Amino acid sequence: MKMMMKRMATGWLVLLGYMCLAQEEEVLGSVVNIYTELKELRSLVGELSTKLHTAEADLKEQRAMVDKLNKEREEQPKVAFSAALLSSESKHHGPIDAETNLIFGKVLTNFGSAYNPITGVFTAPVRGVYYFRFSGNGFAGHDMGLSIFKDGQRMMSVYEYQSSGEQNDHASNGVTLQLEKGEVVYMRLWINTWIFIDGRYDYCSFSGFLLFPM
Repeated sequence: MKMMMKRMATGWLVLLGYMCLAQEEEVLGSVVNIYTELKELRSLVGELSTKLHTAEADLKEQRAMVDKLNKEREEQPKVAFSAALLSSESKHHGPIDAETNLIFGKVLTNFGSAYNPITGVFTAPVRGVYYFRFSGNGFAGHDMGLSIFKDGQRMMSVYEYQSSGEQNDHASNGVTLQLEKGEVVYMRLWINTWIFIDGRYDYCSFSGFLLFPM
């Protein structure tokens, strides 16, 4: 009887040992799995951190580029003007036996002060590409011819043959010019032609603005 009980006790001890060993292996397996997952998480965090630093660097570069563009835009000269022939009454100017400069003395806008209403001359403040537009009103009974000049060179013109009766005709044109700093642009009335100056509606005008510097 004692021998049987001793064997039974020994069996229980062996079984308990196996159970403990199994539990220990299970715990060790769980620990190993947790460690593996932790390594994977660390690797993922490292990748995300690298991507975050890259995104931050890109954002910093883009912000610097935007700041540079804003600074360039603020520093870019602002040049634009519009002017009309000045008169207190409606009358015609000409005809004259020599080609003469037209002075548009009624200034509507003159950003950058590049246009001189005393001489009728526009002087380019910076090297760049500019756009100019001009118009004239021809009174019945005589021809009207207008040209825009760049440093003494005729660039673009309009011509209106004398109208019959009491009709007035209107003509306009425009041109894009590349100018060096200091080059001048102005308008001239052709020889033996006239232009009608309206003291109220400003039919005859000269305008220009800087498209972009170079």
